Amino acid sequence: MTHRTKSHAMCVAAAMALMTITPASAFAYSGQQTPHPEDRVVTDQNQSGRAPRGRVSGRQNRNQSQPAPVAAPTPEENLAAAQQLFAANSVPCQMTEANLRGQTPDTRSMYEVVCTNGFGYLSLTGLAASTDAAGQAKAAVEPVFIECIEAQVTYDRAVAASAEAAPPPKCDLPANQNFTQVLAAMSTEAGIACTVDQGTIIGRKGSTSVYEIGCAGADGYRINRAAEGWEVASCLELANANVTCNFTTKPEQLATVKTWLAANDKTAACDVNNVRFMGSNPNGAFYEAACNGAEGFIVRMDTAKAIQEVYPCAEAEKIGDGCKLTAATPQAPSA
Repeated sequence: MTHRTKSHAMCVAAAMALMTITPASAFAYSGQQTPHPEDRVVTDQNQSGRAPRGRVSGRQNRNQSQPAPVAAPTPEENLAAAQQLFAANSVPCQMTEANLRGQTPDTRSMYEVVCTNGFGYLSLTGLAASTDAAGQAKAAVEPVFIECIEAQVTYDRAVAASAEAAPPPKCDLPANQNFTQVLAAMSTEAGIACTVDQGTIIGRKGSTSVYEIGCAGADGYRINRAAEGWEVASCLELANANVTCNFTTKPEQLATVKTWLAANDKTAACDVNNVRFMGSNPNGAFYEAACNGAEGFIVRMDTAKAIQEVYPCAEAEKIGDGCKLTAATPQAPSA
């Protein structure tokens, strides 16, 4: 799996920094999230529009009515605006709530949205190409969409790196705090049968997020959406590529393998103490198991982890690179 590139991480960091600049006070309304204290407020007062001081102008100012304050958008208007933004950019989100978090000085709006079909997002609207007052062309700015789980990871890392620096924003809506629940739903959709107890985003594969999930008492996985369905790799498989999962322990992997071995009469007696994934071919996936007090073996399994063939280590020299976890006892020469 491809991890997030450095350039993508820098883009995300830049976008997150931009999103912290200004929650717009003009958009405050009952029930809206309290802006982060480190954010600078942008006001809409036009100081240059004041009339000159004097007897006549003062009389005019006293008689002139004050302009009505700009009405804050309603929650329904925020939801409609956010839905239009996501639909225009083909971002999948069955949206139920949208909170306007503020604006940047160049009037880009930041929304936090709740999605029932996955993680929520922090989003920042884009800007169309334009020309400034001096006649200089200004390029268009693309909108930004950051999953709440990624925003949380960025926030946590920033806080850990510096207690003094203002951290980037994170999702605040209660419905966007259910990371484990969303990962569990994704895992079920991907065909993984385990109790998800931990998880996070760990990178990207192209434009698709890659997640690591931890399973209670069992081997974990990395998953990402594919053109059709999901791509799934177990932590045991990833270890063969020198990739370490953060939410899976060796005992959990051994517990998973024990359930596979227990279903076959030839392997059920193995008190497995070590295991490795060797690879796969069209015939199946190959694993080596080391057993306490007994000879190890290599097994070939189908996609459902049913054992199709067992190769004792003494006979497995030509199966992949042979047994590596235990010393094989060579077969006695035939008479």
